[in-house]
Amino acid sequence: MRVRPRVLVALVALASAVAQAFGRFSFAILLPSINADLLGSYAVAGLVGTVNVAAYLLGTLLVSAVAARVAPATLIRAGLAASTAGLVLAASAGGAGPLAAGLGLTGLGGALIWVPAPGLAGSVVRPSRRGAAIGVAGSGIGLGIVVASALAAALHPVGGDASWRTVYLVEAGIAGVTLALCLAFLRPAPGRDDAAPARPRALRRVPGWVGLAGGYAAYGLAYSVYTTYLVSALEDDAGFSDRHAAAVYTLVGVALVFGGLLLGPLSDRWGRGRALVVGYLGMAAAIAAVLLGAEPFAALSALLFGLTMSGLPAVIAAHLSDSLTPREFAGAFGRCTLAFGVAQLCGPPLGGFLAESAGTFLPAFALAAGVALAGAALSVPVVRSAAGRGEPVAGARR
Repeated sequence: MRVRPRVLVALVALASAVAQAFGRFSFAILLPSINADLLGSYAVAGLVGTVNVAAYLLGTLLVSAVAARVAPATLIRAGLAASTAGLVLAASAGGAGPLAAGLGLTGLGGALIWVPAPGLAGSVVRPSRRGAAIGVAGSGIGLGIVVASALAAALHPVGGDASWRTVYLVEAGIAGVTLALCLAFLRPAPGRDDAAPARPRALRRVPGWVGLAGGYAAYGLAYSVYTTYLVSALEDDAGFSDRHAAAVYTLVGVALVFGGLLLGPLSDRWGRGRALVVGYLGMAAAIAAVLLGAEPFAALSALLFGLTMSGLPAVIAAHLSDSLTPREFAGAFGRCTLAFGVAQLCGPPLGGFLAESAGTFLPAFALAAGVALAGAALSVPVVRSAAGRGEPVAGARR
């Protein structure tokens, strides 16, 4: 049965919400309730969260290893099954161990979903619409965060600290429905190259790939510092109330919905490299605005950062998809994601050390802004590679 490209992209967006918003970011949203109801220690909570990130990196390695032999749609379905099981296990956890196991499953499943997802979404549209399609697919992450936040806010007054279990159960239900839909409908459009054999060393065939991967690593470090310490910096350095700081953080999630929808189509018009440079410069400006410690700069920082946080991966994915088949994309994006993941792991401890040493978060955010500027510099070769091919906009798939 033929599936319309719009339906496939919508399914990928749903799957992306399960992978990232439910499987990864919900833990941060629910952490205060989980800590009060179950863990009783933020140190233990940190270890549980690390299991999720480590499992995600393991899943990324797995996708990179099998992408040439396993269809992207099959990987996404497997990831949804693992994520659904992990959410159910997390909801029923009676201690830190079962919770870590559940979140480990969601981390593994999240990688199986997200790493191949943009390539599959981009493969079913014409090259001039590829950035837009991948942006729509990625917008599911922001929508999922909004849904998770709304569920937590609505259920906590009724169920108290134990309401986090209900949130995970609702998310598991949504994940199960998404799995059923993907089993029935997720397949590439006829005539596309999902079944084409993968070429060896596919990532090296992508113009400007070194700068692309390096920029994604810079993104990982800058993003992890900002999202980890934004609330603390606003409260401790700027004197914001806890509600004010939390409201600013919520703006990041709202803007996440629109980042891919904005930068993805812009990259179709401007070219991938130019969109990357603009995105990294915007991220640097957003991080630097936190240092001003006042409104409206804090709110503007959150909105701009959210846009770039979701927009930059969409453009990176679109650039890879311009040159690679969906199976090649999964392996290549997996390798780029490893660079991102390692940098993401380094960001919080490095930022925390700098803040602890200086007694202020200023050095940590200054570092993150500088790293984002480095991402812009690393993306210049991507601009040059497009110009060298005579492709001011998006490249055609070979």
